[in-house]
Amino acid sequence: MLPPPSPLSPPSVPQAPPAEAVTPLIRGLDVLRRLTDADATLALAELARATGLARSTVDRVCATLAHLGYVRLDGRDASLAPPLMAVANACLDALRVPELLGPLADRLADTLDESVSLAVPDGPDIRFVHQVLRRRALSISFRVGDALPLAGSAPGLVFRDGVPLAVDDQLVEPGLIAVAVPVRGPAGDVVCAVSVVSHTSRHGVASLSRAVREELDACVAEMEEALATSPHPQGLRPGPRSSIAGGPVIGPVASLARGLSLLTAFDAAHPALTLSRIAERTGLARATARRALLTYQHLGYAAPEANRTYRLTPRVLALGCAPLSRTTLPRIAAPHLAALSERLGESVGLSVRDSVPDGDWVRCTARVAPRRVMAVDIGVGSRLPAAVTAAGHVLSEGTETAVVDGPEDGLRSVAVPVRDRDGRVVSALDVTGHQGRGATGDWARALRATGAAVAADLHVTSRFVAVPAH
Repeated sequence: MLPPPSPLSPPSVPQAPPAEAVTPLIRGLDVLRRLTDADATLALAELARATGLARSTVDRVCATLAHLGYVRLDGRDASLAPPLMAVANACLDALRVPELLGPLADRLADTLDESVSLAVPDGPDIRFVHQVLRRRALSISFRVGDALPLAGSAPGLVFRDGVPLAVDDQLVEPGLIAVAVPVRGPAGDVVCAVSVVSHTSRHGVASLSRAVREELDACVAEMEEALATSPHPQGLRPGPRSSIAGGPVIGPVASLARGLSLLTAFDAAHPALTLSRIAERTGLARATARRALLTYQHLGYAAPEANRTYRLTPRVLALGCAPLSRTTLPRIAAPHLAALSERLGESVGLSVRDSVPDGDWVRCTARVAPRRVMAVDIGVGSRLPAAVTAAGHVLSEGTETAVVDGPEDGLRSVAVPVRDRDGRVVSALDVTGHQGRGATGDWARALRATGAAVAADLHVTSRFVAVPAH
């Protein structure tokens, strides 16, 4: 069975950290929080002002985060990078709510044609752990990892007041309404709240409650049955683990890299861990793991259990989850395309299949062109017949590498697939240039390496959230 939820409300953060807290880890977490609050990107100078740290300290912290793959440095700016989602994935995996209840929430949203959310308590707030949004001209923009105050949202009222049905009559924003109900675990504790969100142009609070209550109650009953009958998570596949692509970090902020590795020690099979098990799973010395754990407990990212184990709190989702969870494949691919175009000196793009009544086409979703006298000019949004492009052959036939002379005389394009977590081809990555420039084999090898990098970022980002291909 799913273990009963731990006390998720983190202790109030004291003014001063404990003597054994890891100062570089505190600074690194602060940088990640500031970048999250800035919607993923901030100038290094602004980071220094926001954190109160010396610019040289911010540079060292960001260099360490970039080494881990969690941050991308671009000139004077720092941006959150997709591999950071491994941290959120570990938290969501250990929580189990998105894994077990997310598909039922998805089905409810389809049935009601309204947005549906799953939320858990996080101190004075609630934090969203699953979202199914209806795409309309006037749409809801909550993201996985976003937080709302207990008193200012329907899910929050469920936890604060213990009510069987809570309503949000434009508490969050004028025009926005919601109803929420609790989902209880086998022991009777409220594991999460499921809410249905709409707009006053579609419903009033009373009409929304009437319209959704029967389906909502039926869905909650299924959710509670899933919680009651779910086997113990031992043996399930582990959540994505973070890795240090460049090898061990050596230097004054190595303690930041070591401390961050603790967050990904947790997963569905290990939702609660003792200090000894944390040290074993991270490869850290027990004393090092203890200091990092004390730091996380101080900041509210980890909470102790009665049996000398610790759990991550949903506050971990404040470390980049919200902005990264609403990304798209073209955004994920953008820095990889830029690097490949610079390396080859050719136009590099991403395309999706665009089948319409008048034939089979491909549509360009991202393109980076080099600065040269003669370069390929295929803009984002352009449509080309699938038969005359290498990307079209990849998308239509699923080939691992396609080479086509075209779509115009003198051009050659080479393409490889980008696959999702289930192995399905979701996009094609291509290089297109003059037939007299470059070697097809070199282009293909470079494309395969870049495609693998894009796919790796896609896989970690899409563990618990949907990533649109365009």
